[in-house]
Amino acid sequence: MALTERQHQVLRIIVGEYIHSPVPVSSEGVAHKMPAPVSSATIRNEMAVLEEEGYVARRHTSGGGVPSDKAYRAYVESLGDALEPSRRVKEQVRRNFQTASLDVEARNRSAVRLLAELERAMAVATMPTSEEARWKHLDLVHLQGLLALLIMVIEGSGHLKQQHVLLREPMSQDQLTQLSNKLNAKMAGLGTDQVLARSGGFAGVEQDFISLAASFMREEEQQSIPDYFVDGLRHMFAYPELAEGTQARAIAEILEYQGLVKALLGNVPEQGVVRVTIGAEHKEDLLRPFTVVFTRYGTPSGGRGVVGVMGPTRFEYASAISNVRYLASVMGNMAAAV
Repeated sequence: MALTERQHQVLRIIVGEYIHSPVPVSSEGVAHKMPAPVSSATIRNEMAVLEEEGYVARRHTSGGGVPSDKAYRAYVESLGDALEPSRRVKEQVRRNFQTASLDVEARNRSAVRLLAELERAMAVATMPTSEEARWKHLDLVHLQGLLALLIMVIEGSGHLKQQHVLLREPMSQDQLTQLSNKLNAKMAGLGTDQVLARSGGFAGVEQDFISLAASFMREEEQQSIPDYFVDGLRHMFAYPELAEGTQARAIAEILEYQGLVKALLGNVPEQGVVRVTIGAEHKEDLLRPFTVVFTRYGTPSGGRGVVGVMGPTRFEYASAISNVRYLASVMGNMAAAV
């Protein structure tokens, strides 16, 4: 059944009031905030309809209403796509990244710390990774005798891999440098399958180095969880409904078993789209007491990551959506500028 405009108004007021104070919202309180005068009795009737439709729960007919996950979903959809952070938030983000290091790890740590403070919730950001690992640069360093060191940087994640290699025959540093330059000229920018396909034109020690580099790239692609940063756990326990009992244990388990990051990576939206997953909408039982708001950031050529916040279902949705979207856009611009 489609809700009337007045029922939508009542629902928005109930959700808004409950977000700020987790006590059942009375019909008198709703009537006081309606844009046009209406009696408490009329509001009680509208709340009865909302209860019947699964949007609110009430302990008794004359009691206040508590919004359900369905109510929060309707509330989020009513917010639209034009949400913008405040000027104060934009200034905070600007100042934050003005002083942040160009190092991507430092930027991510700074971003989650800022987002956690802005939303008074738990923030998470993954390091940017490419959907396909690509050869960026390889160096070969002579150590002693037949022992050399292979050092490889993988495009996208920027991760550095290294391994000792036993050479087939003695090679000088000049020979190793010439070989690495040759391989970089042929392989830079290629994905794993392309590197392996092109390796047929090489033999001997060259083939050895290509095989090892390709194994590094494949390993990078198969990593189930990229490096990530979390901040704001302290804020979660400031919410009474999360501070004790099963909910507190759920927060600890999410962090211990990396459940939040796994859930994010298993449901990543397109870049520019903010995804909001509320309570029972989560597939993972551990996440059902919570709301998660997240999006992608980054550039197609430089790798992509995920940034978002997690809080109770009575979340400040408008703020979370606008701030996550804006922060992601700034992080993406910084990634593109490096």
